[in-house]
Amino acid sequence: MKECFCNILIYFRIHSFTLNLFLDMENEQILSLRLIRSGYTAHATPGKLYIDGTFFGYTLEDTVRAWGIKVAGHTAIPAYIYKVKINYSPHFKRRMCLIYNQDDGSIKAMGLKFTGIRFHGGNRHSDTSGCILIARNRISEEVIQGSLEKQLTALLDQTIKSGKKVVLEIINS
Repeated sequence: MKECFCNILIYFRIHSFTLNLFLDMENEQILSLRLIRSGYTAHATPGKLYIDGTFFGYTLEDTVRAWGIKVAGHTAIPAYIYKVKINYSPHFKRRMCLIYNQDDGSIKAMGLKFTGIRFHGGNRHSDTSGCILIARNRISEEVIQGSLEKQLTALLDQTIKSGKKVVLEIINS
């Protein structure tokens, strides 16, 4: 019964946030990113990223964990709906896509807080530190190859400069 209540509460929070997000953006054009997680291993979470319904690339994240559990640098952000912007990363020392849902650029979702979550290149879950890796090829459930970070950043930067908002929906399948 507790699991059912938690699922209903999670559903309400996601859809309440979604409604508020889209009410805030109701008169704005939106570019939709959808990340569909398609498998789960002990160390990694593979997926596919779609942009306005068209396949863009393969993703790799850290492990998806149970509600409210976070292992710093080794936990995928919760399935949720987020905003995406381009800004300077002090860690990577370049402009990159930042995934967030709080005004300070952080993420608060499902009882957890994450900071500095970005799309970037990499090959294995050990390259993620909680971020989402994006690439051309999937070698295995735990390895991707051929970074698409620059292409994604350029596309989203151009989209944002044209006046559109970018929204990322993450789905656990």
